[in-house]
Amino acid sequence: MKRIRQISVFIENRPGRLLEVLNLLGSSSINIKALSLADSSDFGIARLIVKGTDEAVALLKSNNFTLSVTNTIACVVEDKPGSLAQILKLLADNEINIEYMYGFTSPIENKAVMILKVSDIDKAQKLLSDNKIEMLSQEEMREI
Repeated sequence: MKRIRQISVFIENRPGRLLEVLNLLGSSSINIKALSLADSSDFGIARLIVKGTDEAVALLKSNNFTLSVTNTIACVVEDKPGSLAQILKLLADNEINIEYMYGFTSPIENKAVMILKVSDIDKAQKLLSDNKIEMLSQEEMREI
């Protein structure tokens, strides 16, 4: 199955803390392919897809960052109105909850990529595959 390993880094909500994470990864030549940041008044969660997940995890842990690694799905979406809605309807109609998602434009012509964390990844992947929705593997994400 095509799963994307995402790193969620828990960081204090204070100036410069996200910069520390990014500088640490950058100084070790770990390229960030996608990033999402969610926050509350006390802490934030930086969700990262990187080229070199294992290296990034080891580096961040050795620098005392609290993190987790989660399996997600990377769906390729047509860059036209309604395309994402069709995918979300397919998931909703099959009672698959989207816990969160974020997207980015891609070098694939007329396509975007959506990173989805869903309630049932196996069921979602089968459903998307059966409906000819393109998903990217970890290796394919590294090459984007």
